[in-house]
Amino acid sequence: LEEAEAQVRRTDRLAALGQLTAGLAHELRNPLGTMKTSAELLARKVSADNEIAREMAGYIQQEVDRINSLITRFLDFARPRNLRLEKTDLHAMLDHAIELFDREKSGAAASVTVIKNYSPDVPPVRVEAELMEHVITNLLSNAAQASAPGAVVTVKTRLAETEEGLKAEIAVIDRGSGIDPKHLENIFNPFFTTKAEGVGLGLAIVSKIVDEHGGQITVESTQGEGSVFRVYLPVAE
Repeated sequence: LEEAEAQVRRTDRLAALGQLTAGLAHELRNPLGTMKTSAELLARKVSADNEIAREMAGYIQQEVDRINSLITRFLDFARPRNLRLEKTDLHAMLDHAIELFDREKSGAAASVTVIKNYSPDVPPVRVEAELMEHVITNLLSNAAQASAPGAVVTVKTRLAETEEGLKAEIAVIDRGSGIDPKHLENIFNPFFTTKAEGVGLGLAIVSKIVDEHGGQITVESTQGEGSVFRVYLPVAE
């Protein structure tokens, strides 16, 4: 009962913050558009020998683009989706998500290896594959960032019996730094982050996508030993 109540509270918070974010994003985009157009006009009008003015105009355009990118992420969180659910081979979807992660990983995460441990008895699921691939690549990226260079991250599947019936379970397992117990309750909340450069929307968007698919996401973590994120998805009839 406590878990169900916590899920309801989290869903309510997501809905309220989603509405706030959508309204704020709309109000911000209009002045940002004016700023970018003005900076582009300024860059064209200033003389070629006025390097400082041209440099400042370039900075304005870059920062406006960066803010617009952030607003797009806010809208991805806030915007209601009309899901295009299709019967999908879970393991083929996971293979594609892992390929995307391997292709795009960089920095310390570049040396992290993903190991697959798939159960052959998992049936197809009904998902929008592109959105669910985003969920998996995000979880893989977080796992890699929490892991030491050269570490292994495991993606494991099985058919799980839950209170709502049979679900396909995807577990993303790392043996990294783990999560401080005091943060566990908040990690799926929007704008909560422990990263200096983060805005706290990655796991909030992941949680929202899983919820919209009629699934659940949970986390187990021990500091210094690693974390396990589990995604439960309804199987296709």
